[in-house]
Amino acid sequence: MFVMFRQVDLVSSDKGGGDTAAPVVSRDGRVPPETSPLERLLYRPVPLWLLLLVIVLGAGGLIAFGAVVDGWQKSGALGRAAIQTARLPDTIKRSFEGSAPYFRGQYPRLPAGFWRNPAQGLVDPGYALVSPYDPERGRSVVRLIRLSDGATLRDIVPDVDAANARSRFTSALTDVRRDKDAPRNRLMHPLLLSDGSIVVHDSSPLARYDPCGRLMWSLDGIFTHSTERGPDGTLWVPYRHPRPTEPGVRPTFWDDAVANVSPDGTLLSSVTVAAILERNGLGHLWRGRPYSDDPFHLNDIQPVMADGPHWRRGDVFLSLRNLSMVALYRPATGRILWWRVLPWRFQHDVTILDDHRISVFDNNVLMGYPREAVNGTNRLLVQDFAKGVTTSPYAEAFRRNAIATRAQGRGTPLPDGDAIVEETEQGRLLRVAPDGTVRWRYISADAQQRRFALAWARYLDSSTDGTAIQKAMTTPCV
Repeated sequence: MFVMFRQVDLVSSDKGGGDTAAPVVSRDGRVPPETSPLERLLYRPVPLWLLLLVIVLGAGGLIAFGAVVDGWQKSGALGRAAIQTARLPDTIKRSFEGSAPYFRGQYPRLPAGFWRNPAQGLVDPGYALVSPYDPERGRSVVRLIRLSDGATLRDIVPDVDAANARSRFTSALTDVRRDKDAPRNRLMHPLLLSDGSIVVHDSSPLARYDPCGRLMWSLDGIFTHSTERGPDGTLWVPYRHPRPTEPGVRPTFWDDAVANVSPDGTLLSSVTVAAILERNGLGHLWRGRPYSDDPFHLNDIQPVMADGPHWRRGDVFLSLRNLSMVALYRPATGRILWWRVLPWRFQHDVTILDDHRISVFDNNVLMGYPREAVNGTNRLLVQDFAKGVTTSPYAEAFRRNAIATRAQGRGTPLPDGDAIVEETEQGRLLRVAPDGTVRWRYISADAQQRRFALAWARYLDSSTDGTAIQKAMTTPCV
């Protein structure tokens, strides 16, 4: 049996355009000899069995390709080629999207940069380390700002491509050269060290750069979210295994871990969140739910700097967003000393206020709704361990300023009662009083006042960070 083409008559026209019809094909499938070789090939009869064979082989090839992609880590060069082919649509899409992290929601149009409320008379003695997107450079930078007048003291432009060039891991989660190159790297939560250098990442290798942006060291892997320094000077950073260590999960599983790194870039320890929960009899908190590639979403590791009645120096607080859980963890013993799920929902940024209180930036998300909508506004909650109560002292400030970032977000209560708040997605950083009065604000935006997302700013105090600030300001670059 053959697939035959219907006979078509040649049609000529005296109105111009020449002979444009298909060649005549006889009822027995023959093409006249005067036709071109290409036309003869196109109109060649195709046996039905061959067509069916091609369809069957094609379907089998797609199934085999999917199997290789699903277990590409175990397939050597073939697996690497398969995953790169599977990523091709994403690569093409990203080439058209651009690198600027624009916020697509609604917001009041405000000028970019720093503004201080002249009616308040407050001269903030602190500094801010922010990493806004710079439209002139076409990439994010780390910017040191003096808050008394909003002056930019230094822009550090880290050579993230140098760190990515050293990277050797492969993962279904990210391709650092494609996804985290200089134009797309957001420079998450920069940490300023005493020599004026910074440590940053963006779901990419953890790297340290001098004040001129030159790479000092890099630690390969997927480091995410917060970067904090412990009492011994080591760094605590959430880590995500490029290839999951948890059995029976997909290659795209977010296998989060608590990582401790030396100031010279050596990985000192790493333990997965799954192992921590299992060891403490809490594995049911995620295993009892429907499968998710992102069951934990570790977004903050906050080290305890001094002993207190409820914790010890060297303990760490963990924020597990997708469990709406905050836990006090003792790395020395592997034990969870305290944990709580709710009242915060999809929270970020635990801050230790004194020897018995912590604050938690509560995204206050309606988790069962499409796009995880915020329930009105975010909240900055205070958990008092001595009294066993949770309060919301900045509720009016958040309401008056409509602070509502769906994802991420930062909040730092200050000793005088004010708070530094980052509305991450909307690109807004501000100091507010509990009654909602804005002392100053910083907006990340372009000349048309279109907002760029921020990437976890840090408030610096000259009494504790003075040496680092001075080095960052004065180190010459040649």
